[in-house]
Amino acid sequence: MTKSDILPPDLRETLAAVGERLHRGRSVEAELPAVLAHISALPAASISQADPAIATAANLSRWRPEPAWHDKLFWPYLSDKEQLLRLPDLRYLFIFHRDGRMREASLHRITGALESPFLFAAVAMRLNDWAQPVRAAALACAKRCFPLTSADVIADAATSLSLHQDSWGRWGVEREAMEATLARPDVAEELARILCEGQTGALSRVFRLVLKNSSIDHHLPQLAANARQPWVRALAVQTIADMRAVWLVGREWQWIDKSMGRRARAPKFDFRDVRLSFDKAGVIRAAASDASPIVRRAALTGVIQHWRGRDEAHELALTLRSDPSPSVRERAAFILSKISESVAPHGAIGIHPSQ
Repeated sequence: MTKSDILPPDLRETLAAVGERLHRGRSVEAELPAVLAHISALPAASISQADPAIATAANLSRWRPEPAWHDKLFWPYLSDKEQLLRLPDLRYLFIFHRDGRMREASLHRITGALESPFLFAAVAMRLNDWAQPVRAAALACAKRCFPLTSADVIADAATSLSLHQDSWGRWGVEREAMEATLARPDVAEELARILCEGQTGALSRVFRLVLKNSSIDHHLPQLAANARQPWVRALAVQTIADMRAVWLVGREWQWIDKSMGRRARAPKFDFRDVRLSFDKAGVIRAAASDASPIVRRAALTGVIQHWRGRDEAHELALTLRSDPSPSVRERAAFILSKISESVAPHGAIGIHPSQ
C-alpha cells in the first residue's frame, strides 16, 4: 500500500489531476473546488497519514522541472507561488506542500473560522512543523482562526489530536494556542458530550488529557453518572473522590535496580486541584451500585483513600463483599478488616459532601 492509498479513490483522482497540472504549470482553478470538498470531509483522526499522502498524490514537490520552450511559447507557465497568489483557496491545499515556504505562505493567507475538523487538525499539526518559520506562521494563523472556529469542529478534532500532541517535540510557545482553545467553556461542553456519548475508541485516554483544563470540571458529575464507557465513568469518579485531576505529560526513566544499572521508561504525570464543590458522597454512593465493576472498584478505592465516616464505609463494604468482581470484593474486604481493627464510633454518619 502506498501513502496515497489511504485516501478515498475520488480524492486520489482529483489530487492526481491537480498534481499533473501543477507539474505542467497550468491553472488548477477548475479542479480546486472538488479537491477542497474532499479534503474537508476527511476525518481529523487521519491527519498524520493524510498529510504525506495528500502531498504525494498532488505532487506538491519542492522542485518543479524547467518547462519546455514550446510550452512557454503557447501556454503561460504558472509556478506554485503564482498559483497561490491567483487562487486564494489553494492555501488549504498548500499547507500540505513539501516546500516549507509554500506552507508558510498558505498559513499566512488563512483567515476566519476553520470549517471542518480536518482543516483544524491540519493547522494544529503545523504548530509542530519541523520548520520554525512555518510554526510561527501556524501560531499566527491559530490566533486568528481558532477563536472563530465552532466548538463542535474543535472538539471533534481534539479527540484525536489530544492522543498525539504530547509526542510533538518541536512546538514550544505554539502549544499555548491549542491549550487556550481547549480551555474554552463551549469546547469543554462539546468535549464532555463526546466523552459522555461515545461508545468506542480511546475516550478514557482523551478524557485523561482533557482533564488538564479546569473548564471540564463542571461536567464531571454528568460524566461519572452517564458516560457510556465505564472507564470514563470510573475516571470521573476517581477525579471527584480525589478532588485532583491527573494527566499524562510523557515518560521518564525510573530505576529498577541501580546497582545493576537497570532502568525502564515509566509514565510521567502532572496534576492540578479541582476547586469546585461536588456532592462527593452522592457520586461515590451511585458509583458503588454501577453496573460496571470498573466503576464500583473506583468507588471503593475512593472510600479507602478519603472517607473518614466508617458507618457508611461499612455499609458499602457489606453490600459489595459478595460482588462478582474479585477486585471489588478485595477492596470491600480491606475496608471491613480496617473497620474491625478499630472501635466503631457512635452517632451519625461521618461522610459529608465536601469530604
